[in-house]
Amino acid sequence: MSSEFENQHVYHGAYGLCRDPSNRLLLVRVTSGLADAGLWTLPGGGIEWGEHPEDALLRELEEETGVVDVEKSRLAAVYSQVYVHPGYRKGEPAHHIGIVYDVSLGKYNLRAEKDGSTDRCEWITESQARQLPLAQLGAFGVELAWPIS
Repeated sequence: MSSEFENQHVYHGAYGLCRDPSNRLLLVRVTSGLADAGLWTLPGGGIEWGEHPEDALLRELEEETGVVDVEKSRLAAVYSQVYVHPGYRKGEPAHHIGIVYDVSLGKYNLRAEKDGSTDRCEWITESQARQLPLAQLGAFGVELAWPIS
């Protein structure tokens, strides 16, 4: 193996494909100082050691959006992207594997995360989403929500 891939990193995350009754999608914006700063993506994040992915999703939804009432969730898709020269993790190659859940929410009061990896959360229509600057995971989520025929 070439030395270019000696310090490989696999990042596992759980993410929510959350839609409201008006078919808007819940997206979050990555905060400044991070590689995808200013880009919109699905709410969610890293799975901690020993944590079930669905539990990670619930924890991350609460952290990033204030959502604490999830009525149901089911596996929707798996996101997989290799970043050979990412703008983070000291430029070391990274493989991002994201488990995406289709989520139905109960009651909620959205609020942005404070001092975290995101700084905004909003319900977004399809036409708005297609105009936003999206992270790769965000674009994947938009395509899951509204596939282009």
